[in-house]
Amino acid sequence: MLRGTLMGVAALGLVAASATPAMAVSQKLRWKFDSVSAVVTTVVDDSGKGHTGTAVTANGGQVTALAPGRDGIGQAVQFPGVCSGTCPRALISSPDAADLNPGTALFTYGAWVNVTLAELGSDHGSNIFQKGASNTSQWKLQLDDAGGKPSCVVREAGGANALKVTALTGVADGNWHKVSCQRTATTLQILIDNNYSNSGLLASTFVIDPTGMPATVGARSTGTNGDQYHGRLDDVYFNID
Repeated sequence: MLRGTLMGVAALGLVAASATPAMAVSQKLRWKFDSVSAVVTTVVDDSGKGHTGTAVTANGGQVTALAPGRDGIGQAVQFPGVCSGTCPRALISSPDAADLNPGTALFTYGAWVNVTLAELGSDHGSNIFQKGASNTSQWKLQLDDAGGKPSCVVREAGGANALKVTALTGVADGNWHKVSCQRTATTLQILIDNNYSNSGLLASTFVIDPTGMPATVGARSTGTNGDQYHGRLDDVYFNID
């Protein structure tokens, strides 16, 4: 997992008090989880694009339904809790699809997150939503800070030219927070509850093309170093703007 601090607005000496996400003109994936079973096996793509999610588990792990969801109705999902040793693992995966590989297009992706500091785990590595990997092209939303600060990460082919933007505030307080990663014409921004939290410069020629890789939610793999997320998620989405 990419660590450290990459340049954000503060480091660049720029000032941006707030930002509004671009209007989504094409929703490519949306998992609201309202129709999942008590133990999640599949997730319907509410965008209508057919990106069905499938639960992948190991060591007795499960993704389970949780009611109500972040809006007080419907459902959310819960991932395995923190443990040590041979731990339960679980994620939701959807196969590679061309419309989830944005290239140079503008996009917004994210999820509603509900997690506590205790659920961050000892390594503070929690993958929320991603497509690609550190040695390929990638887009990713993660929690990898002891204070529960989320980060947006993008990479070009071969893992080159990685940019990581970390929020200025944490979200690990046991409440629901909407966390979004947004590419504008010149930046990669992270927003919490629709409010600007940080950004880094991103050239219009920056190509994000994780072709051949699945989209995963809750972890990047079910292995020991899969960066298992231990909290709750709702309304995961990927939009081309």
